[in-house]
Amino acid sequence: MNQTILITGATGYLGTRLSKMFLEYGYKIIALALNQMEQFAYENEKNAKIYYLDKTPIRQIFDENKIDIVIHTATVYGRNKENITDMIKANVEFPCSVLDEAVKHDVKMFINTGTILVKNINPYAMTKSHFADWLSLYCDNIKCVNLKLDHFYGPNDKPNKFIAWIIEQLKNNVEKIDLTEGSQTRDFIYIDDVLSAYKCIVENYEKILLGKTNTFEVGTGARTKIKDIVILIKNLLNNTTTVLNFGAVPYRKNEVLSYEVNTSGLRLLGWKPLVPVQEGLKKIVEIERLNK
Repeated sequence: MNQTILITGATGYLGTRLSKMFLEYGYKIIALALNQMEQFAYENEKNAKIYYLDKTPIRQIFDENKIDIVIHTATVYGRNKENITDMIKANVEFPCSVLDEAVKHDVKMFINTGTILVKNINPYAMTKSHFADWLSLYCDNIKCVNLKLDHFYGPNDKPNKFIAWIIEQLKNNVEKIDLTEGSQTRDFIYIDDVLSAYKCIVENYEKILLGKTNTFEVGTGARTKIKDIVILIKNLLNNTTTVLNFGAVPYRKNEVLSYEVNTSGLRLLGWKPLVPVQEGLKKIVEIERLNK
């Protein structure tokens, strides 16, 4: 019998692509969306079902379906000036309510989409860290996984994320872009490699331990300066007009200049990233050209 995966944030960038991938591999998908203003791309698929949280209580969703795995991707980044109370509700209280029902309904595994960011850098990272702490309280009753993502990117992403925003600005040939000095190094990972990390966890369910939070860091293992990324995108788009004003924006308080992403845990399960950042950015630019 096909396994059923509940995906929170199923209308978002990552949730949509996870839904597509798992449907293609024969899984059944229960998609959670905030309200009917959010369109789920696969609601007409026979193995997909959509629930809107403003219409249906979380408990009812679990009562009506035999769910094997939960993948939690829904999040509020705080980029739309959401206040701290809203972020706590979205990033801590909501996933706790889903986790609680998952335990009550004997779900096998809960996969959380976490962050590599240190918790004191901003409210988003703080709330994500708080929910990771809650996972540890439930892990005796359900297999808990925390996938800590660094900067992931891909085609057709929303411009509230850094690389997508840079691409949009440079495509539009804006006069200038104010940036930090750009000496921060980050592990930029392409969306296809992120998707394969989730698939790897699901397929290796038997190797996931009960009684602990199984934490895996997701990245390529290679770090690139933000300044170099921006310059590369500018060159790939053949933009000769926009001024990159490095140093115009101060670093954030508690800014970490370099993150070390340790992918050894996932690699032991057989996962490996396949798309170097230069190739990933070329893919995006080519898709952008085809979509013109």
